[in-house]
Amino acid sequence: MRNDFTRRGFLISALGAGSMLALGCRTDRNFALFGYTTAPPFDPNIGSVYIPTFKLNAFITNPNRGLDVDVTEAVVEELASRRSPMKIVSDPARADTELIGTIISVSKNVLVRNPQNLTREGDITIAVELVWRDLRTSEILTNRRAPVKPPAAGAFDPSLEPTPVVKADPKAVPVRVSATGRVLVELGESTATGSQMATKRLAKQIVNMMEANWELPPK
Repeated sequence: MRNDFTRRGFLISALGAGSMLALGCRTDRNFALFGYTTAPPFDPNIGSVYIPTFKLNAFITNPNRGLDVDVTEAVVEELASRRSPMKIVSDPARADTELIGTIISVSKNVLVRNPQNLTREGDITIAVELVWRDLRTSEILTNRRAPVKPPAAGAFDPSLEPTPVVKADPKAVPVRVSATGRVLVELGESTATGSQMATKRLAKQIVNMMEANWELPPK
């Protein structure tokens, strides 16, 4: 008797779970339920991006030669690893958007020195300016601003002017992003490894910036 009840309960639970999965599964192999989804947090309306080699306006010396190429490649690899719907294309004529980056500074800081006055611990900071443009509409995507919400119901005052909606600035205003890499000589970390760490962290921040705004499901 108890075994039959247990078996029946298991079947009901399995059928319920199967129904939930059937409702949540989508054609793109992502799962959606109650307004939440496992789909990558990118705008599905942007299908491709052209990323030319970043410009280098900062004064650098060895071993940071070729930093512009390293940063560009790191951004491409990070974007590809996120399962982004945006394909990276080499021809701007076939791209929906274009990401222009300029390395504006590379700074080295000494935090701790040893008794011989040599660097024991330090860091390297790389700063870039970015402009992300929609080539279809000429909209500057890095200028996105959330619109001002209207007053809550019951708080309307007819004597006040209507709240204007803040639109994206049509001018290209660069967004500055920076990242720091550690240099700890006692652990075998050099200026080169610190630069690599900063480059990878910078790429993560840039791709995070390209994600769509978070929207909570409607109540």
